[in-house]
Amino acid sequence: MAPGPNIIWSAKKDMNWKTVYISGKSDFREDVRKKLEHADQRFMPGFIESPMDGELMYDLYWLDGLTSVKAFKHAMGAKLIWKYRLRFFPSLEALRSVHEAPDENRFSLREQQMMNEMRQAS
Repeated sequence: MAPGPNIIWSAKKDMNWKTVYISGKSDFREDVRKKLEHADQRFMPGFIESPMDGELMYDLYWLDGLTSVKAFKHAMGAKLIWKYRLRFFPSLEALRSVHEAPDENRFSLREQQMMNEMRQAS
């Protein structure tokens, strides 16, 4: 069945949206949206639930096929990215794998016991 006369098929009108997940320290979402309001990037904000502990916040955006992640970051500005330590991920799996990985800087139970013993000895 052929499309009707009012339907125009064009490669420019078909958009391929890319998903970008953002994580950062503290609540950065409103500042990022304010900054992007004045940018010439084409995007749609999304929603992803952030954890209740408030340590890390998450956000979701869809970028049109003509917008690169680099241009999206440029629109936010380095100051905002550094202020909130923003990190960008291409998929939910990538976001989760980074934030759910065990922290290499944490001490084992035995190491914590030894530190407590040293504190009590001094």
